[in-house]
Amino acid sequence: MKTVLIQNNRKPASDDALSKLLGLPKDAETDQNSTMWFGIENDSGEVYRLIGVDGVADYVKTLKQLSSAGYWVESLEAEMAGALHAVVKAQGDRQPL
Repeated sequence: MKTVLIQNNRKPASDDALSKLLGLPKDAETDQNSTMWFGIENDSGEVYRLIGVDGVADYVKTLKQLSSAGYWVESLEAEMAGALHAVVKAQGDRQPL
């Protein structure tokens, strides 16, 4: 699993809990060669962190883990390499169906 922080987008206080939940590396990666990417939004609706996983199995496992922890996951159709496959919203930001 790789992660990239987006400069100038505020990292919320809940980021430490997210990092611990997923076992994210302390330092952001610069290598963006993962197979599938999803973005994590802050409470202002800005994607502040990208997380990349290698393969569909890791992608599904990670998103299920986030959903079980109370995050809301919006799947996207990535139409090109490097595009986001999902956006994860902060805990408590669930959208009505």
